[in-house]
Amino acid sequence: MKYSIIIPYRDREEHLSILLPALYEKFHNKEYEIIVAEQNDNEKFRLSSLYNIAFKYTSGDLIIFHDVDYVPSSNVSYQLKNNHPTYPVRQVLFLNNDLTLKNDNDIPSGYHHFKNDVGNHWGGVFMMSREDFKLINGFNPLYIGWGKEEEETHLRLLEKNLICERNDEGLFYALDHYDNCPSITDSNFIENHHLLNNYKNNLHIGYQNILADVEEFITKNNIKWLKINNFKYENTN
Repeated sequence: MKYSIIIPYRDREEHLSILLPALYEKFHNKEYEIIVAEQNDNEKFRLSSLYNIAFKYTSGDLIIFHDVDYVPSSNVSYQLKNNHPTYPVRQVLFLNNDLTLKNDNDIPSGYHHFKNDVGNHWGGVFMMSREDFKLINGFNPLYIGWGKEEEETHLRLLEKNLICERNDEGLFYALDHYDNCPSITDSNFIENHHLLNNYKNNLHIGYQNILADVEEFITKNNIKWLKINNFKYENTN
């Protein structure tokens, strides 16, 4: 079993410096590769597109999609549960810049319960087999900016009658960062909601429809670093 860990990234050097040692410790006795998918421009972040493009550079059997600000604790398992797509996050503790615990008043109210159980939240870290990623056609690359792409991915899994599992335990630490949520009047934020509401219309659009300019660098500790820009959507239908 080979693990491919994809980390979407831009301007989070401090977070990456904390996450990578934790991943080295988790995977030190396993066959693995880490793909840092860096969006190398100043445009709105394109999470789905970064995941899709990075997937093409992976060689693993199990693909782990991993936010740079989610750091695993000792009880986190990166194994698929019953060989199904799996969400390994059960609890999240939010940290300050100095890595102390945040006060509840400093955490958005919608995340207060994460310290006990994340509930049905489908984001942060999730994983599936290489075959299942291809089966669902990867991520919808039409999402631009913040929000909703991970929810559509969950729906794509369900559309293919794939069972989405959640581990019984799995504590992650969420590193401090500014709130990415845009204004409700943001045009891409509005469009992302529209895409989610009409996701069935776009199931044919996936990882093969997004192209970009990619510079690839091989670094130490099984890290493949991709600098990605100039995204191009290609309708192959």
